[in-house]
Amino acid sequence: MFTPLAEYLSLSFGKPVEVRIGESYESHFDAIINDQVDLAFIGPALFVQLSDKYGVPNLLARLEIDGIPTFTGKIFTKEGSSIRTLEDLKGSHFAFGSKSSTMSHLVPRQLLFEAGIDVDDFASHRYFHSHDNVALAVLAGDADAGAVKEAVFRKYQHRGLVAVATTPDISEHLFIAPSGIDHDRVELLRRHLLHLTAGNPETGQVLRPIKKTATALVSVEASDYKKLRDIFTALRARGVVE
Repeated sequence: MFTPLAEYLSLSFGKPVEVRIGESYESHFDAIINDQVDLAFIGPALFVQLSDKYGVPNLLARLEIDGIPTFTGKIFTKEGSSIRTLEDLKGSHFAFGSKSSTMSHLVPRQLLFEAGIDVDDFASHRYFHSHDNVALAVLAGDADAGAVKEAVFRKYQHRGLVAVATTPDISEHLFIAPSGIDHDRVELLRRHLLHLTAGNPETGQVLRPIKKTATALVSVEASDYKKLRDIFTALRARGVVE
């Protein structure tokens, strides 16, 4: 996914750029706060957690998908299920993704709560490693319903997934630079990232591996994530997140 971007930045900077893949949300988080990377690609939830604990990092750019820099998630079941509304989920077996996932746990968790449902209302609930595994668990009958980002729901919809509810839209994944990175390097990174658009044959080849439907990297402000920060405030008040 990120090798073309690393090669693009290597040419732009005149020095090698190496891709580092975090083994988990936690290891990715640690690498950022310990200035072990020069830039990082992170999800909205990790950005809010990072900002709340250590201050807002250097913001570089956020993804724009099909011309829109926000995304949604789906709470879903499969064809033939008697579940039609969120209220129908009481007593069901539910599948979440990682506990740190924006659209496979945190945002859906708050949406469920606002509908009067918490995890104690399920017959059982499990956390899976990825959005794909959540979708497959529901299709296989290992769970009655689950929550994933919209793109994954669409990926498996033709196999029989049925939407029950859509989450609020949340600002997209973004690139940041840790606070300890040199200012001039941050400005160069931001400039080169914001130059990437799908309409440009050269830079489009860098964007597409990250997300096939990506149209650009666009400017980003901390205020773009206010909606998610408000959700986190509500989740903290209930002890769902620290």
